Amino acid sequence: MSRSRRFAVGQALLTLAVPLALGAGWRDAPPAAGLPHHEPVAPDVYAAGFDAAHGSANCGWVVLERETLLVDLPRGVEVPEFLAIVEKAAGRPARTLVLTHAQKGDAQLVQTLLDRGIRRVVASPATRACLRADTGKLDLPAAGPDGKDAPIGDAAEAVEFLPFDGVAGEAGAALYLPGRSVLFGGPLVVNGPRVPLPGSDTGKWVETLRRLEALRPSRVIPGNGSWGGPDVVARHRRFLDEFRRQVAYEIAQGRPLAVAREEVRLSAGFFVWMPYDTPLAADIEHVYRELTVPVAPFGGQVPDAADRRPQALVLIGDQPHEPGHIEEGLRPIFAATGVVPHFAVDVRSLSAGNLAKVRLLVILRDGLQRPRPGADHRGDSTWMTPEQQRAVVAFVEQGGGLLNLHNALGLYPPGGPYLGLVGGRYTTHGPLERFRVEVVDADHPITRGVSAFVVADEQHLPAVDRVRVHLLLRSRSDGGRVAAAGWVREPGRGRVCHLAPGHTREALLHPTYQRLLRNAVRWCARMEDATAPGGD
Repeated sequence: MSRSRRFAVGQALLTLAVPLALGAGWRDAPPAAGLPHHEPVAPDVYAAGFDAAHGSANCGWVVLERETLLVDLPRGVEVPEFLAIVEKAAGRPARTLVLTHAQKGDAQLVQTLLDRGIRRVVASPATRACLRADTGKLDLPAAGPDGKDAPIGDAAEAVEFLPFDGVAGEAGAALYLPGRSVLFGGPLVVNGPRVPLPGSDTGKWVETLRRLEALRPSRVIPGNGSWGGPDVVARHRRFLDEFRRQVAYEIAQGRPLAVAREEVRLSAGFFVWMPYDTPLAADIEHVYRELTVPVAPFGGQVPDAADRRPQALVLIGDQPHEPGHIEEGLRPIFAATGVVPHFAVDVRSLSAGNLAKVRLLVILRDGLQRPRPGADHRGDSTWMTPEQQRAVVAFVEQGGGLLNLHNALGLYPPGGPYLGLVGGRYTTHGPLERFRVEVVDADHPITRGVSAFVVADEQHLPAVDRVRVHLLLRSRSDGGRVAAAGWVREPGRGRVCHLAPGHTREALLHPTYQRLLRNAVRWCARMEDATAPGGD
């Protein structure tokens, strides 16, 4: 029987089973204890789910030409009973087990499956280590003759195993079936039960979910909770993204953890399972600590010395500029230029030690901390210390690059070495309005290939040391105000560029401004192709 035909038959049997069960009455004919809910989600692909006592955990199986591939472990049901369900639905014995994660007690389940005919276990290194640590006795079959995993699928069904250890906890992976457009998300995707954040790397988690979204699966079986369409992944990513954004905004304003606990509140649009997906105080604390030193800005690790790509420390966010939309505007720049960004919202991330690990410093934030919510500005203070100012100057003069954006001239210590390095200072800005950005020097690598453009933004009106800087851009408002909008300096062996636009999302994502930013990153970082026309 063909795969599509078996799928249709399976769906028909399920359709018949529902009215029969309802007709009999669930009180008169309860299901067998522990029997999992299971159904075909695509031709020859089944999902199975278990009750809340077992975390609403999911598993499943894939029917291959000669065997059945199990995905994760049955929870709360005897292994022989579960294998009987699988073999009846698949018509083939289960011979390979793919694990997206492991938890305490799983080693015994795996051993029982091995005793019942499983010949190969595919798992990430951290999952294998967890299983061995569980009992110390589990002898997992070799992955392949060379110690590496052989292809999991067959000629008719490709199977992609995607390990993601250290993201949603110590161990994790996903499984993707490109031919069936089905994703088993493992612990990386949850749709219903509460997602515990302590022990995870939420920054990597968001990026991993973006990668899974890019697969464009039609059906998604999360590790826990209800399966469904592609929005299962998107919803989880949006939830984590917004949660991190709100915590980051608190930190960027200099607010302590106690204030963040009171202020971080996700709107109803980010919830699906209230109150089960409402973040707890422990979740806020975990993300707060992820985004502050000493974990920030490098995730508690030194950048990999083997990675030859330029690294950048990117300090963003303040009270008038929440960091989420700034990161959204800058990430495409780093992706296009091949620079690795380390985004930071904790001003303590700016230090001589951290600058020694990067080639480029990017700042888009003002010099004021506002630790108290509300309009009462008592306690507001400048944050850049004399030591931090000296560190930035030394970094640039010794060959580093500084890309100073939008309000990174404002409210910093007046007359200090930092503003002296940049070559200008903030005076005021106009209201949100449309204005024109014009090119003054079209031959510089930053402006090469750039034409005048119009954008809705704040027009900053900085005071500029025209003797010490080289002007690249000027802005002209509809009301006739003209101001410097971009310039460069080359102090010592380093390079400095200031670009004034960037308050609004529209300005940051404007195609011409994106080109200017790409060119500026390449020039400041002294990248080989900095002089390529247009910076592309």
